[in-house]
Amino acid sequence: MIDNDGIERPDDPSAHGRKVVKGKRKLVFDENYHFYPRSVLFRMWAAFFRAAGICIFNPYTYFKCGVRTYGHKNKKELRHKPFIITCNHVHMLDDVCVGTNVFPERKIYYTTMENNIRRRYVGFFMRSLGGIPIPVSSIGGMKKFNSDVSYILNKLKKPVMYNPEGSMWPYYREIRPFKKGAFSIAVKNNVPILPILVTFKRKKKRNGKFKYKFFYTIGEPVYINENLSSEKEKVDDMLSRTHDWYVKTNKEWYETQDCGFGDHDPEKVAEKKKNKKKKAK
Repeated sequence: MIDNDGIERPDDPSAHGRKVVKGKRKLVFDENYHFYPRSVLFRMWAAFFRAAGICIFNPYTYFKCGVRTYGHKNKKELRHKPFIITCNHVHMLDDVCVGTNVFPERKIYYTTMENNIRRRYVGFFMRSLGGIPIPVSSIGGMKKFNSDVSYILNKLKKPVMYNPEGSMWPYYREIRPFKKGAFSIAVKNNVPILPILVTFKRKKKRNGKFKYKFFYTIGEPVYINENLSSEKEKVDDMLSRTHDWYVKTNKEWYETQDCGFGDHDPEKVAEKKKNKKKKAK
């Protein structure tokens, strides 16, 4: 299909939006694999690497990619508590930015494709920053994966991040359907969802290419509706409310911000400013 910006996208909204580079490391993600690293030496290295990443990567993304974050107040009530982070996937570094720019004060574990961890060098560094492969080809591995994620949430009290769209579509300005995995994990472990929306602006360079700036908006936590009886109802309800927030917030951003696509609405911008003034009074 062709999106509103004239970019060709897969017909399947969960299909990969770019070519997947096959990893060459021979790793088996089964019931014997430690999705949460047990090695003390590796965890010490990971802590050092993450600290170095925050010191080097954060200034780079701030000045080079224009990364900015809004809604910090929405994560305050979850301080020292476990939760699931959801984020739309529109850039190869958006997960890393959440772990270093948005949450420099907390260790974030994030789920990723098996193949990413199998890639030489890249896979090792992703694991060092908290990457957890999703074992789609092993039933035993999936059980171990769920067990280790529960350990991270309940014992370590650390957040775990998911991309509920299931794949990355570079610079895609719409919100795709969500898969249930993140919400099922949240309900089973009785933790809330913290939604984070990635939006962007672009500017055309002299060579005809675009330079992008990225913005992260942290939404209010989405809690489980305990009035619902079944686990399935709770999962579906949580997914629906989270997805609705993404669609609403994403639409408002691109309609009221001049993002370089030529389709923002100046009248809505003026109306939004008037509403802000009324609320301030």
